[in-house]
Amino acid sequence: MNFNTVVEQSNILYLRFHETILKFNDLWYNHILFTWRWWLSVFLIVLPWIIWHFYRNKESSDRLLSAGLFVIIISSFLNITGISMNLWGNPVRPLPIVLPYDASALPVATMLTIQFFPKVNPLIKSILFSAFVSFILMPIGSSFSLYINIAWKDYYSFPIFIVIYLLANRIASVNEFIKNN
Repeated sequence: MNFNTVVEQSNILYLRFHETILKFNDLWYNHILFTWRWWLSVFLIVLPWIIWHFYRNKESSDRLLSAGLFVIIISSFLNITGISMNLWGNPVRPLPIVLPYDASALPVATMLTIQFFPKVNPLIKSILFSAFVSFILMPIGSSFSLYINIAWKDYYSFPIFIVIYLLANRIASVNEFIKNN
C-alpha cells in the first residue's frame, strides 16, 4: 500500500470516527441527559471537589493539587485508551466528551489519602487505596451502569491504581521537599 492510499484510508476512518461521535452525542442528548444516572454522574463529579474544598489542608494545597493533576492526566489517558480499545465504557457522562471520574473522584480520593495519612507507609496506602477503588468503587459504578466492563476485569486495575497512587504520593513528597528548601 502506498502512502497516498494510507492517507485516503485514514481519512475514511476519521470520517467514520466523526460519525460515531455524532451518533454518541445524539444518543447522549436524547437518552442520557437529565436522567437520574446523568444527575448521579454530575453529583459524583461535584461532591468530591466540595469535600476537598472543606477538608483540604490549605498549606498543602499546592503539593496535593500537583499530585491530583498527575492523577487526572494519567487516569484520563488510561481511560481514553481503554475505551478506544473497547475494554470498558462510560456510557453516562455529564457531557459527551467528559470522563467524569478521572477529574473528580480519583484525584480527590488520592489527595485526601495523602493528606490524612501522612505517616502511613505509602505502599500500604497504595494497596488499600487500590483495593478500595478496584473492588468497591468500580463495582458500584458498574452496578449503576456508569461504568461497564467489556473485556476488562476490575482486578486488572488493582496494580495500575497502586502505581498511580505511588507516583502521585511521590509527586506530593517531591513538591513538599522543594517547598521546604
